[in-house]
Amino acid sequence: MKESGLAEVLDRPTRTRAALASTPPLPHGGREAVLRPGQVTQVDTTPLRILARGDDGRPTATELTWLIDVSNHSMCALMITPSRPRDAESGQAGQATRAIDLTLMLAQAFAPWPVMPGWDPLSAAAASTLPFGALRAADERFNEATAARPVIRPELIIYDQGSPYVSEHFTEVCDRLRIARRPARKRTGPDKSLVEHSFTTLAHRFSQSVRHGWQGRSHKKRGRGIERMPLYTIAELQQMAQEWVALEYQQTPDAGLRDPFRPGVVLSPNDMYAVQVARSGYRAVPLSPAQNRFFLLPRWVVPGKSGFMINYRTYQPVAQDAAHYREILLRGGSKLPGAGDKWECRYNPYRPERVWLYDHTSGTWVTCDFRLRHLLHDPWTADMWQEHAEQHRAAGGREQDEAAIALALAQRDRRRRSRRPPPKRTGAEPPFQGLELETEQPSRDPYAGLEEFDLSTLRPYPALPISPLAPPPAAAPPALPAGTGGAERPSDSGQAPHPLAALFPDDGDGSPPEASAAGTSAAAYEVVEAELLDDLDPDGDGGDEDEGNVWEM
Repeated sequence: MKESGLAEVLDRPTRTRAALASTPPLPHGGREAVLRPGQVTQVDTTPLRILARGDDGRPTATELTWLIDVSNHSMCALMITPSRPRDAESGQAGQATRAIDLTLMLAQAFAPWPVMPGWDPLSAAAASTLPFGALRAADERFNEATAARPVIRPELIIYDQGSPYVSEHFTEVCDRLRIARRPARKRTGPDKSLVEHSFTTLAHRFSQSVRHGWQGRSHKKRGRGIERMPLYTIAELQQMAQEWVALEYQQTPDAGLRDPFRPGVVLSPNDMYAVQVARSGYRAVPLSPAQNRFFLLPRWVVPGKSGFMINYRTYQPVAQDAAHYREILLRGGSKLPGAGDKWECRYNPYRPERVWLYDHTSGTWVTCDFRLRHLLHDPWTADMWQEHAEQHRAAGGREQDEAAIALALAQRDRRRRSRRPPPKRTGAEPPFQGLELETEQPSRDPYAGLEEFDLSTLRPYPALPISPLAPPPAAAPPALPAGTGGAERPSDSGQAPHPLAALFPDDGDGSPPEASAAGTSAAAYEVVEAELLDDLDPDGDGGDEDEGNVWEM
């Protein structure tokens, strides 16, 4: 029985034996060989068992979603979101990990993490075992302030049957990035055993290291009155988790990572990545702000003269894109199959003050802002807007009254700043706005590319920059009595000058005015020419010195 392995199975509990007996065989004939970074990745969501401070200052549960690479056990990306059930009394909707959270997390895997202020210096990539010099030469995004976490582009993602993973939005983003997806079988942990086992690592090595908020299995482990302690915000937990990944997880040796040429050496995820990337190579896949906008939620809208609406919020184009928006209106509709008069729009529910209208004919975007954006100075989200819209509707108002809802949302933060500050453990913080995604095109630096100027060579200019071709200043005409006009002062040509002729001394033919009409001598005019035009004859042939040659030049 020992030789056949039956004795080991019989020693296990009854539930474990029943689970093993009901486990179906692996697909495609067995486990696959994974040899390069990103070839197979696994993703899953689990309760974090850490209480955080929510948008309202009250304790809230959290969820963790992360993407892990199978070949070197590296953490590609992670996302912490608040989690709360639906409130039966107030009717407030629940909150959990959504498709937009998964796409923001997926975008995080395509770019290096920056080292945030206050992090340990050893969490930088330059101080780790990553091939930092080679990575910086291949990808300009790597610098001295990059965290010690490799950038891995996933080729295949194994996910469970959760609703966010099978959503249309997550499927569309994966197809656009050419990422294959494979669902795990229901109630079959071995299909994504690596990410399931990493949750235990997270609970033992990270969650217990959090000073406040950890929810252990019992009061003996976590203590009592956790909700009354000062808690971290969601953003602070996100930064702490990222620092832990770069400082400890990626640099801790793992018994399951071995180099075939050095089987006796236990490697860390960064060490294993350095071995694999030397064999498979590295190719940078930077995403532009225009490409990042496809990670946002889609919404099909009908543009009009006064803008378009998303959740009863009116959006209008910015000034620089107004002409492009008018072109879209003149076309009448997108003419896409099944769309009709609607156009595709992308928006971030965590930052809904700006959206982007997509023009599929030219592949460009039209930036649009919320019409009442000037009323909301504090950070706000679509969930906060929906909450105030429900309160306004319960008070007898209409959900379409965006001005009243915007004022109520603005007064909420104004009252929070004006009233007596609450205790520190329930202090109001900016709302949870997910992970930042670069969707704005950075403005071009007008001084970029200029050589450094030597200030010691700077000399004061002797005079004002007066062009020799400009007419000299004319004397102010004498004041005329009312009703006299200018007929009593005939000019040299015999015609009376116009009263406003003094304001336009140049006759418009491009020739310099005569010295007699300007009230100055011709010699003085020639001196100005000699000072400002050093060489009127660059060939040095001693040509004519009259004014005609000057104007021909």
